[in-house]
Amino acid sequence: MSDITPAFLTRQLRGLRMPVTTELALQDALEKWLTDSGMPFEREVRMGPKDRIDFMVAGTIGIEVKTRYPRRQIYRQLERYCEGDRLSGLILVSGTYLGLPDQIHGVPLFLVSLGRGAL
Repeated sequence: MSDITPAFLTRQLRGLRMPVTTELALQDALEKWLTDSGMPFEREVRMGPKDRIDFMVAGTIGIEVKTRYPRRQIYRQLERYCEGDRLSGLILVSGTYLGLPDQIHGVPLFLVSLGRGAL
């Protein structure tokens, strides 16, 4: 699936209904969807000495899942992920509303808000 882009993946994720009861439940639902969709991905990929991104899709698209987490901490974590050249895009899937810039350190950012569409 070489046509997987961060924008394409974001559009697909925005059409899903996923649980936001716990971060683990959301991660598990996302993993099942990625598996069922046949998308190549890894879970819990080390991005630095203390950081692991929840999913890496098609080798370069990061997905971070947050259900309830302080906005400032989420943003700092996203910043750390974007340092370096591993990501072609970063998608935050969250139940927490967070205004994001278009990019951090040149890495395009995308938000999938799970407000009304969540279970």
